[in-house]
Amino acid sequence: MTNGMSFQEALKDAKKRGYVEADESLDLDGLDAAAKLVILANWVMGLKVTMSDIKCTGIRNVSTNDIKNATSKKCAIKLIASCNKDLVVAPKEISTEDPLCVNGTLNAISFTSEHSGTQTIIGRGAGGIETASSILRDLIDIRQEISKL
Repeated sequence: MTNGMSFQEALKDAKKRGYVEADESLDLDGLDAAAKLVILANWVMGLKVTMSDIKCTGIRNVSTNDIKNATSKKCAIKLIASCNKDLVVAPKEISTEDPLCVNGTLNAISFTSEHSGTQTIIGRGAGGIETASSILRDLIDIRQEISKL
């Protein structure tokens, strides 16, 4: 959309490239990000949360004007999942200089540690090869856990 595509054109392009979940509402309504946030909150933060604990707003209502306004401020609109005081998934304006401002099929996660400060990890997050890699990694993890029994 930053390059002038409408929401529907951008969605069609993302589908053609295989970047959108088979059920597009998982991406458009922020549900995929919310599910990942639940996993991270429970696994990393030691919380006991479910999907109903997430305040979730997707990207369906992000307009071309929203994109233009963000661009004029040297920002981009990104779907951000955050685990601060509250658990929230919502489109937010972030600076194009922010490490979370990745493009294309990249995903990024930032976390803050008491001793090491803020760390950001960036990696591929959409597409056939990336999905296959994640499934393979999950199967290897499952096998390792089963072998411990």
